Amino acid sequence: MFFANARVYKTLTLHVNNDHYTKNDSKKQYKNDVMIITRRDVGMSKINFFDKIAQYLLTALKISGDKRIAPYCAEYLVAKNLSLNGHDVEVLQKKRGPDIHLKDIGKYIEVKSGHSDLLYWDCGASFYNGDSIKKHKFDYCIFVVFNNLEPREFLIFSVEELREVAEKPRPYPTTAFPNNRCVLFWYGNPKKYKENVKGDNLEIEVQLHQHPEQFIDRWDKIK
Repeated sequence: MFFANARVYKTLTLHVNNDHYTKNDSKKQYKNDVMIITRRDVGMSKINFFDKIAQYLLTALKISGDKRIAPYCAEYLVAKNLSLNGHDVEVLQKKRGPDIHLKDIGKYIEVKSGHSDLLYWDCGASFYNGDSIKKHKFDYCIFVVFNNLEPREFLIFSVEELREVAEKPRPYPTTAFPNNRCVLFWYGNPKKYKENVKGDNLEIEVQLHQHPEQFIDRWDKIK
């Protein structure tokens, strides 16, 4: 995905340029009140680069309250964490398909985001008709869960672990929309899961809620 010239606030509007990396310019650049973030920042490592973008997006998210920013923020938070784990990370900035390419191991990452504190919406990772899972368009999915506009949890799955999500689409109205039936729900604990999901349970969801330690911050799965 690509976050450019978003209508948030003038001082927080970002244009991300990931193509240049020199050691000549460490100054923040502005054009028509749009902040330009580039890898020209002196000697900036990928970790710092991704962290800088993630923090600007997180600030914009908190100030505006616009949850549409969260998916972009999630991508750069994931990119930073993958870099911290020693991977050579490329954010693909595409509208469709996987979000991140790990150049060192040739794997692709799908980044999802959700909010666990919404009154009328469940927290879930949506895969629409499940094609991205069925056709193995990514190798791992990282589901970033926000609470009070703060990233709270990183749930990490292999595409094989999500196969059931694609093979067992939920009926409407278990899912919020009839054309979006392949969803993985997360409620934080088994009790809330049982209270909210009745009759359309997935084994992967049961496992997630009974043994969240198998998924939360399991960056070691990615290899």
